[in-house]
Amino acid sequence: MLQNRRSAVETVTPLFHSAEASNDLAAADTASCYAALLRARVDNRLSVTTGAEMIGKMFEAIKAQQQARELMREAHLTTPEVIRSMGLERMYGDSSPCPPTDNPFTSAEVVTLPMASAA
Repeated sequence: MLQNRRSAVETVTPLFHSAEASNDLAAADTASCYAALLRARVDNRLSVTTGAEMIGKMFEAIKAQQQARELMREAHLTTPEVIRSMGLERMYGDSSPCPPTDNPFTSAEVVTLPMASAA
């Protein structure tokens, strides 16, 4: 019985991590596309209304992806409870089978963005 439960954890864990990574990649790709749309509009001296609906929808998609990422993080925090309820705390310890996550945004980091061409 415990072996089946452990097998379930070993099956779900990499899928969970893959889902987290996929969400991050999708959000990054959407943000890149959003920026490219804005840049194309500026570079081509198009009206601010050109593509406004598309750009607005892309912005909403980025917000939804961020919300999805936050929900995944919250789900991740329930791992210890799930492990305990499955009777696997001796195999995985008191915390979880997942390593602690470092927050890459704890230090101030300056990011330089390219400036719009003055054409």
